[in-house]
Amino acid sequence: MKLTKLMLSACVAALALVSCNKEEGPSVKSNYKSVEIEINNLFMTKSQGDMIADGTPVVLNDVRIYLTDGNRILNTAKDITGADLTPADYQFTAAQVENQTIEYHFVDPAVNKVVALANLTDEQYAAVTDYASIQALKLDIAKQQDETALALYAEDALEAAGEQHIPTGDTHKPGENTITDLYKAELKLVPRVARFELDGFAMLFYADAAKARYNKITISQVALNNYYPATVLWNGVEEGTLVDCKAENQALAVNYLTGNVNGTADWYFDIFATPVEFVRPASMTADEWVNVDMAEDYYYHIFPGTADPENAGYPELMFQLATEDVDGATSATYIYTKSLKNSAGEVIKTFEDGKIYRMNFAGAAGGDGDGDVPIKEDDIDQLGRCLDITVTVEDWNVVLVTPEF
Repeated sequence: MKLTKLMLSACVAALALVSCNKEEGPSVKSNYKSVEIEINNLFMTKSQGDMIADGTPVVLNDVRIYLTDGNRILNTAKDITGADLTPADYQFTAAQVENQTIEYHFVDPAVNKVVALANLTDEQYAAVTDYASIQALKLDIAKQQDETALALYAEDALEAAGEQHIPTGDTHKPGENTITDLYKAELKLVPRVARFELDGFAMLFYADAAKARYNKITISQVALNNYYPATVLWNGVEEGTLVDCKAENQALAVNYLTGNVNGTADWYFDIFATPVEFVRPASMTADEWVNVDMAEDYYYHIFPGTADPENAGYPELMFQLATEDVDGATSATYIYTKSLKNSAGEVIKTFEDGKIYRMNFAGAAGGDGDGDVPIKEDDIDQLGRCLDITVTVEDWNVVLVTPEF
């Protein structure tokens, strides 16, 4: 985790303080505020690529700082000499803020909080004129699938640190030889998305002839269903109409899996470069799990929220399958996840910003289970094509989850 400290000296005094004596003198107590800001940045990512390791920092391209009283943007600070700053003095690249200390002086005394916006578009930055316009910023989920450009937000109120900033040395500049109270704010840059990850499958074949159903199963496509298309940046509240193809309706589900615009995969839909194929093991004497890891990992970002499998809005992963049964008959079908469970076996009802929900299957011979979607051959049933999956959940760390169908 990278930590950046931004030092801001907030002036609560009148303009007379700006024109203070240029000669050095003893340090005196003033009404200035010195504000120390810590910026913590996290991590996350999109479909087809490498899975994210625990604790990986989120990609930070640029960040802008806004001083506010909860109404106005008060980026009117001066430098230590009393000279006006420019908008560029509130805009930083990742390299500029990493391990740097930045000082603002003569900040408007009404400032009581600091906001940081990161990785936004030029149009979004241009729309910021006051605090209300920050709260009006919205995100499109289709544009939040690139791990290198996730919009980030942080806000914190100033808190008195119970310390003072005391000038030292003999190189005081105008206005610098004053004692100021220190205030602190911690800005934790947070993406507004949660991430689902999978990199393979595990299939359970039954040895009992009465339970055995398939000789071969091929999985070729995946799609995300039940997601919100937009959210409010500052508080993460979902907006727009829930995208739901009605997975329980076979005709609609098949169309959703195969009927993307012009047959081209959209962000919520992927055709596997190499289909995942399972073949019944020969001469089985006991039930057997077969693991197949895909050449590429797949993951999707959603705007998280409170969801219940019994109600609308619970995210689903849908898979297109081709099967050959034990009698040699072939067919096409699909399955979808009906719930995601944590390692304790509890259904996850609240998905959170900055968490990775990784499909997890523990116990399959020949596989590590990390990222695998477990399926039993009797899950592939025309009368009940749904499963529960256990996932691992972690803070911009990985969370393993187990899906159930």
